[in-house]
Amino acid sequence: MTDNVQTDETDQAAQGDAPAGDAPVADEQATSGEQLEAEPPFEAAEGESPAALEAAPPAVDPVRDRLLLPIALPLLSMLAVFLYVVNLSRVFLASGENTSVLVGTIVTVAILAGGAAISASPRLRSSTLVMVLAGFIVVILSAGLLSLGPSEEKKAAGGGFKQPAGPPVATLEVDALPSLSFQAKEFSVPAGVIQINYNDLGGTHTLTFSDPKLSGFQLAVPQGPKTGKVDLKPGTYTIFCTIPGHRAAGMQATVTAG
Repeated sequence: MTDNVQTDETDQAAQGDAPAGDAPVADEQATSGEQLEAEPPFEAAEGESPAALEAAPPAVDPVRDRLLLPIALPLLSMLAVFLYVVNLSRVFLASGENTSVLVGTIVTVAILAGGAAISASPRLRSSTLVMVLAGFIVVILSAGLLSLGPSEEKKAAGGGFKQPAGPPVATLEVDALPSLSFQAKEFSVPAGVIQINYNDLGGTHTLTFSDPKLSGFQLAVPQGPKTGKVDLKPGTYTIFCTIPGHRAAGMQATVTAG
């Protein structure tokens, strides 16, 4: 009987110890649940809705985006190209034959360098790009305006060579032969006002003097003028045809006045 009493006490002690060992686990679960209930769900700041946190798409203006821009952009592009071509052409005309090549090279290198710099700067602001392009256009327009006068065609003052007044003291007949030559290599005339008649015997030819004092005097066949007067001081003059290759082929002669 004593054994039975001891066995019952042992079982009761074991049963009493078991709940005591499990008590910390139950307490931790209860504490976690209370913390979850105590923490409120995420709420947006006061006066700010969750939709506002996302980037809103830009507003579309149908009049600007579908009417004005499709018409204005091509027109502005054509205007910019027109101003660029016109003003750059003025610069080329004012530069002359040799300098125009240098100007064209400088402009080409500047355009290539600017394009390379813009491509190498992907984060370049739109405002900076607009300022660079505007500065380039201003430079081209300024260069075109400054070269406006020199680029215009220069006309000889007084209509070119001015023939002497008064009757001629002699007449010189010069024949333009199809063999790229004059009828003679030497001509003799008295000094004074001489009338020269240029006779067309075949081909297209001109007659002019190499003396700078007689610059501007020129006869031509078959289109004319075929007659003109010059004032020759005593001396020797050279006449020749200005058609490319004709003088080198022998179409020149000397005129002795005295």
